[in-house]
Amino acid sequence: MPHPDVSGIEVDASIHRFDEALMAADGSNYREVMLAMELQDSAFFHLYTGQILNMRPYGDSTFSLYDTLYKYMVADPYMIRLYDSTKALFPDMRSQEKALQKALKYYSYYFPEMQIPSFYAYIAPFVYQVVVADEVIGIELNMFMGKDFSYYSELSANLPQYLVYRFDPDYMVVSVMRAMMDGSIPNKGADGTLLDDMLAEGKMMYYLDLMLPDLPDSIKIGFTEEQLNFCYDNESDIWKFFAGEELLFSTRNQDRQRYLGESPGAYGMPEGAPGRIGIWVGWQMVRAYMDAHPETNIHQLLLMTEGLDFLQESGYKP
Repeated sequence: MPHPDVSGIEVDASIHRFDEALMAADGSNYREVMLAMELQDSAFFHLYTGQILNMRPYGDSTFSLYDTLYKYMVADPYMIRLYDSTKALFPDMRSQEKALQKALKYYSYYFPEMQIPSFYAYIAPFVYQVVVADEVIGIELNMFMGKDFSYYSELSANLPQYLVYRFDPDYMVVSVMRAMMDGSIPNKGADGTLLDDMLAEGKMMYYLDLMLPDLPDSIKIGFTEEQLNFCYDNESDIWKFFAGEELLFSTRNQDRQRYLGESPGAYGMPEGAPGRIGIWVGWQMVRAYMDAHPETNIHQLLLMTEGLDFLQESGYKP
């Protein structure tokens, strides 16, 4: 698809280094530093302490939250080492800001009515990759350190390899752009079929096509090259599996998890079939529909929720 000219669109893709400001505090000034941070970046400060770290003030002390934050983050040896590691890999965010700016220009082109959030980089005890609230987006740097980062192996019980593969700097901007659309794509929820959910996931992927047109498909969806090649090489058989087993019309949560949720492989399919393979199929459905209906814009696409009607009109049948 041709890319629109976005060269004249101005956006602010600055990523504020909340991590640097916080970890610069010391035992003699941390209350003053944190008070200044809270006043300057109130929305993110409260997101960080409340939702990400689950910290609350205690007692009658105005500074009790600052004391807790200092003890368990700024002065904690584990978090100090973690910060030093993230600072070494991300001494600045210029590369990420450049890529993010390009994506945000497309976002503003397609969604001119939407406000661009403010972006903050932070560290935490491996909670989220990206978190969104109140027109701010937080990026947890220690969740983008590369699959061989030693801390991930220490957390292997909670971080399986098929997830760790995506804990890489290459996935930062696509994770941010996905987060900006999370919750904005209508779907039928529990009343819908697997096909309806595949359509919703496919719409998210098509949105990423528009926001990140030069990004490899493997990074957009989070597959290895081998997994993506498996999908393309076996597209017809994959489709027959879903259509032949009547899975498309299943309303079982178990099937949603098997084919849309995180897993090391696709249930009932040959070795090599990746988990979340239903998302890939939904993506191809949406691409087929948009190729067949070039007059349809992204806003119209996002409002479509009838999976069966959409499938029939897409002509998708590999």
